[in-house]
Amino acid sequence: MTSPLEGSLLLPALPPPISWWPPAPGWIALALLLLLLVILSPLAILLNRRRQRRRLKAQRILWEIADDLSDHDWLAALNTQLKRHLKSRGEVAATRLYGNAWVSYLCQHYPKPRADVLAPLGGTLYQADAHLSVADRRILQRELLRWIRHNHV
Repeated sequence: MTSPLEGSLLLPALPPPISWWPPAPGWIALALLLLLLVILSPLAILLNRRRQRRRLKAQRILWEIADDLSDHDWLAALNTQLKRHLKSRGEVAATRLYGNAWVSYLCQHYPKPRADVLAPLGGTLYQADAHLSVADRRILQRELLRWIRHNHV
């Protein structure tokens, strides 16, 4: 029951197929982001490895000192290693410090310093009867590791 008029109507033409080029702005942004990620990832990995190597090298400052030394010699070796490393970084003025000035220098270069723990590096070192327990040595080493980590020595 179609009318002759309805039969003479033409069907609408199909639209042309959608081209894949140029892509939508979102795809362009995603491609640029992926390209940036591919370029920056190796750089970030390289910088992270350098930082870790530097940190391990700095931590060896403490590891190279033998535990069987007398307290006086152990503290002197600690001070020598720290000052030698600071000198290699160009901080020559720090190598001339001693006593409370040296402890103050160490305390001012990281947050929440524990001057009471670092005090043996300044005062006890210059006393003939320096006595540190094994626990005191470990606490001092832990505090110096904090200092090294914060200062990126």
